[in-house]
Amino acid sequence: MSETNDRSPDFIQEFRKTRRRLPHWQAPGETHFLTYGLLDRGCCDLTVPQIARIIVDALQFRHEERYLLHDWVIMPTHVHLILCPEMTGDGFYSLSKIIGGMKGWTAREINRVIGRRGAFWQDESFDRVIRSDAECRKRAFYIWMNPVQAGLVDHPRKWPWWGNGWFCRGLRSEE
Repeated sequence: MSETNDRSPDFIQEFRKTRRRLPHWQAPGETHFLTYGLLDRGCCDLTVPQIARIIVDALQFRHEERYLLHDWVIMPTHVHLILCPEMTGDGFYSLSKIIGGMKGWTAREINRVIGRRGAFWQDESFDRVIRSDAECRKRAFYIWMNPVQAGLVDHPRKWPWWGNGWFCRGLRSEE
């Protein structure tokens, strides 16, 4: 295991633990649950279609190339996702590089659309290694139900900004 306070490399080959304000763990080949949010919650609503489309495009851009995107939801002030970094000849893609790329591109594009400049996303993201199938289902269900629990819709199928959902496909088809 390596532990460092340095910026993450492009690729990792072993369990990696870093810390800034939050601890960040990446286990090569493992699935992760992540959340990242707006720095200024009043700057915009991420679910406005023109903005949400930018985020969806970024989430799907490197899917099956640098990571497998299993599930996601866009909320007004934050994004939740479940993904697994892909393997390359040098190891596994670094989670911080994946998320940093998403956040950097979306920040530039959304700032352009809403006519603002400067930092857009909170500096750090919350991440958690998913340790079991049961935890994976629990996190996917959380993603699925998040808009309902926030009072945005009365049924999760009515929310336009959630992803693949293949972890919950059976559960969702019964809803």
